[in-house]
Amino acid sequence: MKASSHHQIHVWDWSIRLFHWSLPLLLFLLWQSAGDDMEQHMLFAQLLLGLLLYRIIWGFIGTPYARFGHFIYHPGHIIAYLRASLTPHKPVYLSHNPLGGVMVLVMLGTLLFQAGTGLFASDDIFYEGPLYSYVSGATTSWMTDWHKSWFYQGLLLIIGLHVLAIVLYRLRGEGLVKAMITGHKQTPIDRVMDRLEQNIHAFPWLRFALSVALAAGTIWTLFNAF
Repeated sequence: MKASSHHQIHVWDWSIRLFHWSLPLLLFLLWQSAGDDMEQHMLFAQLLLGLLLYRIIWGFIGTPYARFGHFIYHPGHIIAYLRASLTPHKPVYLSHNPLGGVMVLVMLGTLLFQAGTGLFASDDIFYEGPLYSYVSGATTSWMTDWHKSWFYQGLLLIIGLHVLAIVLYRLRGEGLVKAMITGHKQTPIDRVMDRLEQNIHAFPWLRFALSVALAAGTIWTLFNAF
């Protein structure tokens, strides 16, 4: 049998890689500052929420492999991938594979819930979220409880599953971490299911500026105009 020809393909642009590696740092800083330095906690929360908004916008107008439309698949396709992934020659995806696409949505949703509940939370002493006054006391209490507990009950679980998936893929010869550092994937080209013919080396600076402006403008409005 002829060996598969491996090619190095540029997949992840620098902003996606910066977004990815900023998340664990910010989550650590948010955890460390919670209850001790609420001014810092609020600053880190704004940065996290801004990054999440940027990633969502970039998922529609960003570089091709970063777009949701490229790695969000029909449920039937996801099931077919799960079956095929058990075979010795599982299909290879340059962007997130069908199961990874689901994980991206779950991770974004989990982080948005964590950040969103903080907008309405209060410690009844020093801290009030920027949208605290727009909801009832019962809603504030509910949001505060979820904001405190969700980090341990939801977010850490999802992070653990994400790390486990990375380890399992590495054991099967797919280095996801290296690709997120270098932006390139070394892959057997004949097994790639989602390769694009267009050149994505030219970074779309105008769309990047628009994405940053929309995310930053939304954060400024949330934390300063209400």
